[in-house]
Amino acid sequence: MLNFLRMTTAVIALAAAGPLAAQTLTITTAGGDYGEAMKKAMWEPAAKELGYDVREETQSDGFAALKMQVTSGAVTTDVVHLGSPEGAQAAAQGLLEPLDYSIIDPKSLPAGAESKFCYPFSSYGTVMAWSTKDFGTNPPKTWADFWNVKEFPGSRALRANAQDLIEIALLSEGVKPADVYPTLSAPGGIERAIKRIEELKPNVAVWWTSGAQSAQILKDGEAPLVVTWNGRAESVKADGGAADYRFQGSVIGTDCLAVPKGSANKDAAMKLIAAMTAPERGAKLTDFISYGPVNPKAYEGGLIPADRLPLLATSPGNTEGSVFSNADWWVKNGEAAQRAFDEMMNR
Repeated sequence: MLNFLRMTTAVIALAAAGPLAAQTLTITTAGGDYGEAMKKAMWEPAAKELGYDVREETQSDGFAALKMQVTSGAVTTDVVHLGSPEGAQAAAQGLLEPLDYSIIDPKSLPAGAESKFCYPFSSYGTVMAWSTKDFGTNPPKTWADFWNVKEFPGSRALRANAQDLIEIALLSEGVKPADVYPTLSAPGGIERAIKRIEELKPNVAVWWTSGAQSAQILKDGEAPLVVTWNGRAESVKADGGAADYRFQGSVIGTDCLAVPKGSANKDAAMKLIAAMTAPERGAKLTDFISYGPVNPKAYEGGLIPADRLPLLATSPGNTEGSVFSNADWWVKNGEAAQRAFDEMMNR
């Protein structure tokens, strides 16, 4: 009888307390249009599916905020949105939990895009763009053509940075995409790529320093051949500019999702990442912004409208001959590559 009364009292106490509180998580994004797109397409529906209460914080520098939280021992966010190079840097500094691939699908990423600490979910391409006034229906088709100033005369515009450009330089020499980073890692590999860029240097009219500048160069026809990002090239084309571009042979960069070291909700955060990056949610992101999903299954079953597919770096066919930017390589070798590039620029 006494045990029965105790059980009854416990049940009454639970009922009085109301339903169990939902799991509460915090996600940190960069905010703006991108953050709003992620909310609508990804984490809000994922949270609803899981029964989580997810709160958003916005930081213009997610890496700095992450580092401050982890090093101070006051981790308040559970999932953080980073660029993949930042993700690799954070992993190298011990700021991230390893991804739990017993929760997250280990087969959901294409070869070359895998990560142990920061899950790639959206992509963009560093692409070749051109003036249709200058090249009409016969533009360069490969990076070798881009370097061929005899058959494709006119000035070029390149980014004033080694990243992506040294990969492109090796592709222009016929190095296979899978061999780009092994070649760069071999003795003399970086120097080989820099030498190739130096060959084109006399024909470079502008070394641009911002995406907006690269788009303006393309729009104005200041240089008929431009290395730029697909979103910038598309904006010029969509606005009626005499410009076009191709994804094939691009260097594909990615953004990723990670769990800070010391998160009090590590397992729940892994489940949120898994739910956020389900194929249908990666596909939905393209309704709001022209960043292609990294998960190949997002391109199956008509999840993405047909008119959006040509605009995405990782659409089937667009990745032909392309290289996924290797964030780990850039963390280890980026300083040396940039130093060699700067020395070339000053010669």
